[in-house]
Amino acid sequence: MHIIVEKECALCNVTYPSFLLHRCVICGKLYCNNCILFENGKPVCLRCAKRRISPTVTWRSKYAYLREYLAQRAKYSRYVKLSFKKIEEIMNDKLPPSALNDPRWWSNIHSRSHSESWLSVGWRVDKVNLNEKTVTFVRVKWTQTKRSEKKKRRRVSSAFKALALRPRRRKQRISKRKIVEMKARVENIKRQMTSEKRIRGLKPRSVYEKRLYKLGEKPRNIH
Repeated sequence: MHIIVEKECALCNVTYPSFLLHRCVICGKLYCNNCILFENGKPVCLRCAKRRISPTVTWRSKYAYLREYLAQRAKYSRYVKLSFKKIEEIMNDKLPPSALNDPRWWSNIHSRSHSESWLSVGWRVDKVNLNEKTVTFVRVKWTQTKRSEKKKRRRVSSAFKALALRPRRRKQRISKRKIVEMKARVENIKRQMTSEKRIRGLKPRSVYEKRLYKLGEKPRNIH
């Protein structure tokens, strides 16, 4: 009797017998014949085929390239003077007319896409020269507040300090007497194992049996 296992198609969610489903070579999920294509004899689902035809392109702002450039310069410099032409080369795009004519465009104000490109990586505009068409960026000095002043220290009890300062207990070495006793036990076990070797599959008589009965004599039945 054959048991038919049914599984769902990963795209249309319709249940089919498992032997009618095909596994996509890209995502590894099971799909029915309606949701699968065969590319060079290999099954590819419609979802993965769509991604190949029209891949999703993540949008990036042109000012993101300026942010990456300034982040790299921050590793070895605290002062950068760039021309407008150099900035356009970094962004691979032209600056807006307001950046070329109005110095307020270069003001250090948050929540603006172009100003966030330098403020988010620790830079600020120090000087703008519209005649020379240059802008000077300076690294921001981060003011770090002392955490020790803000956070209240917890008082540690004397018992806790004593527990922490207590010396660790050393491991006790095994005494010579215990070593001798362990060796004697091992030797006794070895002797017992060698004395109880089977002869032709029969277990030899113990010392207690040998004391009770003589060799060649059977015990009498006690009524």
